[in-house]
Amino acid sequence: MYRVNELLIGVILSCLLLTGAAYGEPSGPAPADTTAQGNFFQAAAGTTGLNLLVWTFNRFIRPGGGEGFRVGLSSWEENLTNGFEWDDNDFTTNQFGHPYQGNLYYNAARSSGFSFWESVPFAFAGSFQWEFFGETHHPSVNDWITTTVGGFALGEVLHRLGEMVFDNQATGAERTWREIGGFAIDPLNGLSRVIEGNSSRVYPNSPDRLPENYRAQMNIGVRQTADNMLMNGDSTRAVAQLLFDYGDPFFGDLNKPYDHFDLDVQLNLGDKALIGRFLSTGVLGGIIVGERENSSHILIARHHFDFANSNQFEFGVQSVGGGLLSRFHIKPGMELRTSLNLDAVILGATSSDYQTFTGRDYDYGPGASAGVSAEVLSNNHNVFSVSHEQHFIQTANGNRSQHRISISTVQATAPLHYNWSIGARYQLMLADRIYENHPEIRLRRSELSLFATLLLR
Repeated sequence: MYRVNELLIGVILSCLLLTGAAYGEPSGPAPADTTAQGNFFQAAAGTTGLNLLVWTFNRFIRPGGGEGFRVGLSSWEENLTNGFEWDDNDFTTNQFGHPYQGNLYYNAARSSGFSFWESVPFAFAGSFQWEFFGETHHPSVNDWITTTVGGFALGEVLHRLGEMVFDNQATGAERTWREIGGFAIDPLNGLSRVIEGNSSRVYPNSPDRLPENYRAQMNIGVRQTADNMLMNGDSTRAVAQLLFDYGDPFFGDLNKPYDHFDLDVQLNLGDKALIGRFLSTGVLGGIIVGERENSSHILIARHHFDFANSNQFEFGVQSVGGGLLSRFHIKPGMELRTSLNLDAVILGATSSDYQTFTGRDYDYGPGASAGVSAEVLSNNHNVFSVSHEQHFIQTANGNRSQHRISISTVQATAPLHYNWSIGARYQLMLADRIYENHPEIRLRRSELSLFATLLLR
């Protein structure tokens, strides 16, 4: 009875959070023929409709599916009675698939006129609804965390990128392709535009549709990976990497959450997974703590999402914390930027070496992260950068263990002509896995990438 009461309280809180979100301030200028306030019923219908769509696919269409989604009063009672547990899904499903689903819940609200903070409860409530009422599998605590915390990290990034693609002033073929591209990035916003008739209507864009400051580049090349030393590398494969810096806190982009974020997406061809890494770090807020003629310093609160999946290792975290960003003027056209950060890991996942009762090949747990980085920019080109990340995860589900992971990266590029340059990046990953009931494992993984860079902006 205690568990049922506890979970019913959770349902009530979710409803209250959603209801409260309906009365927040508008997230930005809306089209002239729409209300400025967020549309609660549209957002709630979008969240529930999404769950119904996913349930329908899993119940009636998905190969091998069906039985696990034969839901009803008995399964709902069972889930409410049992409460949360940990699931055994594969790494990609849990660490990227579920956050992507959470991004859809979040953007059901974001595209309905709600701000960042107002949209967050919809991610929590949408995931809660699915976990208890969308499948017969007992509710999963790790899914609820990754779907929500990872969901609004991906959600805000994809929402803002989609807004950059959508252009209410465009017409003809350009408008068509922009609507298609924006829909692919942010499907809920794209669908909302179609339903409301805004996908073809010409009207003013939001004044903050495009950030005044942003930087984007594409790296295309090859990567050599190896256990221990590079000379022992197993193969050379193609790699593509998109780096995007949205906004610039040193030029005033600190007013709202994610006015500044960094995005790093790496595609590894021929590896175990195409998406080798998806990393985003969004600034939730910040204050200037020092500003002189040749330097500036900003204290920030940040929200971090990291997914890495390759033949070398599996690693994923959702964390929040703080940091110090600094900018130093070297000479006209050249500057040094540094960052220091310390984060609390809400939930981390990383490879495990021994079988457990969980059925997974990775462990789950909370922890902490710290990092330091520096980069030299010359006329907006990153000519040299170095970074080090240190992660600690205390296993809560899996082998009784502690995971200590460090990732060090050095990169150098040489500008060639116009927006092109060539570069090399070396990355070293060290993992110490200290088990209570098994021998300790120490791993060393290295990777060298050679690439051509196109500066897109």
